[in-house]
Amino acid sequence: MSVDDHIGTVDEAAGDAAVVGVAQQELEARDTGAVGDVAESALPDDGAFEPLAVTARSDGAHTWSGTDMVLGPAAADERVDIADRCLGLRVVLDGDSATGVVVRDLVTGEERDVRARAVVVAADALRTPQLLYASGIRPPALGRYLNDQPQIVYAVRLPDDVVAAHRAVTGRTRDEDGAIVPQSGVSWVPYTDARPFHGQVMQLDASPVPLADGTDVEPGAVVGLGWFCAKDISPDDRVEFTDTAADAYGLPAMRIHYHYSDRDLATIEQARKAVTEAGAAVGVPLDDSPLLLPAGSSLHYQGTTRMGPADDGTSVCDSHSRVWNTRGLWVAGNNVIPTATACNPTLTSVALAVRGARALLEHLGADGRSGPERARPRETGVVRT
Repeated sequence: MSVDDHIGTVDEAAGDAAVVGVAQQELEARDTGAVGDVAESALPDDGAFEPLAVTARSDGAHTWSGTDMVLGPAAADERVDIADRCLGLRVVLDGDSATGVVVRDLVTGEERDVRARAVVVAADALRTPQLLYASGIRPPALGRYLNDQPQIVYAVRLPDDVVAAHRAVTGRTRDEDGAIVPQSGVSWVPYTDARPFHGQVMQLDASPVPLADGTDVEPGAVVGLGWFCAKDISPDDRVEFTDTAADAYGLPAMRIHYHYSDRDLATIEQARKAVTEAGAAVGVPLDDSPLLLPAGSSLHYQGTTRMGPADDGTSVCDSHSRVWNTRGLWVAGNNVIPTATACNPTLTSVALAVRGARALLEHLGADGRSGPERARPRETGVVRT
């Protein structure tokens, strides 16, 4: 299977460029509930259902997290300027050093320079390499090693007696504000070497992904099973850019090259069988068979500015997210992850960002500040619309 098409109009601007800090948010996990209890019996001895990280409210209910939880108090910090509806056009270079970014106000069309002693580009695994390419920063690995997770999905209706029994015990149905119903919960099936995929079972009507229009589902009665497979890493899977064509924003046009290897196809078939077995154990499947989503559907794409131990042509940045041969320039996000993954990559990206932020603070300190000013550097952000 391969994907080799031009990308159409992009709904968001090209990139975030900033001297940034990192806000950390500790997420709490919940009990697996009935789904975990039932489905665990269908797994091999080395497998188990586990809780998935969600946000716990003061009343004990659990909800999905959003940007407000990630930013936390940083959104109101006077040291942070957030410029929305701005398009990052390029990183400004002075020799081999990054000195700021050029941005365009998408409301007025005005372009301006944002000067900074360090720049972090964190614009996802497609637009981060695009912005570097547009800036003339083009290491050999830029855009290569594109990695996503083949995703197989299945919908299952829980047995009525399971729903009724847990509702009688907890007294909770789904709240108007979207809390997760306890009997369905949010659970995950860990990756193992023998089963190289990660499973996620969630209450569909509380999922960030809506059900089909016109679907009327009693809260907590239907769960979705999504199995995410690890994929072979290849430099041939890549985002290709060109100087001869531009996208809707005037940035270098992209072309995606992506394929599944024979081992990938075998893993997908193994995951398809596993999710079928789990679905039968949990309840009544709503479809005849699981569905393999189109490549890229997991939105977990990674690797296009991957980190590495040496500047040997197979990576874009070092293990502290510093772009090779460009002083003062960092990259962040899923695009720096160098290895195959089979689960939500957010926490991995956050851990790598924390490591990169420590190196960024050392850079700012070595650049001449000291005392309180060094400990609390000014941060300027440019965010996508």
